[in-house]
Amino acid sequence: MDDVLAYEAGVFIGDGNLYVNERMNRVTYSGNLENEEDFYEKVLSSILKQAYGIQPRLYRRVSDNSVLLVINSKRIVQEKISIGFKAGNKREIRIPANIRDDDRCLKECLAGIGDTDFSLSFKKNRNGIYTEPRLELFTFSPNLAKDIQQALIKLGFRCSFEAKERRGYQEFRIRMYGKKNLERWIREIGFKNLYILAKLNFWKKFGYFVPKKNYAFYADKSASPSG
Repeated sequence: MDDVLAYEAGVFIGDGNLYVNERMNRVTYSGNLENEEDFYEKVLSSILKQAYGIQPRLYRRVSDNSVLLVINSKRIVQEKISIGFKAGNKREIRIPANIRDDDRCLKECLAGIGDTDFSLSFKKNRNGIYTEPRLELFTFSPNLAKDIQQALIKLGFRCSFEAKERRGYQEFRIRMYGKKNLERWIREIGFKNLYILAKLNFWKKFGYFVPKKNYAFYADKSASPSG
C-alpha cells in the first residue's frame, strides 16, 4: 500500500462504489457537479490514473447534479475486494486494516476521506460573524466512525463523537472544532478538493465566511484582488 493507493482508498470510502455481476466489474466515484467538477476532472482523475494505470471515464449528469468517474476493470475490483471493500451498500465499510496499522498511509487515507466525506463550515462567533472553523463527517457505518475517531485521537486531534437516529438508522457524527484542529489538519493531512480549498482561501483572505455559496463564488472571490 503506497501513498496514492491509500489516498484513493479514502476517496473510495467517501465517494466510491463497487458494482459486480456476471457482466460488470466496475468502480465508480460520484460527487457534486456544481461544486466538485474541477476536483474530479483536474485532480481525482489524475490520481486514479496514477494509482491504477487506467484513465477513468468522466460523466456529467446535469439531471441529478452529479459528476462521476468510472473504471471498468475486473483486476481493480478484485484488488479492492482483497483489502476488505465490498459491492453494495456501505453501512459496514471501514478503513482497511493494512492502512490502519501504518501511520503514513493512515494520514493519506484520512486525506481522501476528508476530501470526499468531511465538510468544512464555519460557526458564528459572539458577534454573529462566521469565523469559527468546523470539520465534520456523517456516516451510517459504525465501524468507519470508530476507525476515524481512533485515528484522529491517535494523530493528536480533538474531536467529538455522536450517535443519532436518522431515517430509521443509526447515524454517527464526528466533529472537530477550532483553528488549532484545522491548522493541524492542513499541516499534517491537507486538502486536494478544490471546493474545500476555495472555502478555506476565502476565510483566510477575508477573516470571515459567507455560508451556502457555491464553488464558483468562493473561487472567484478568493482570486479577485479587490474581493
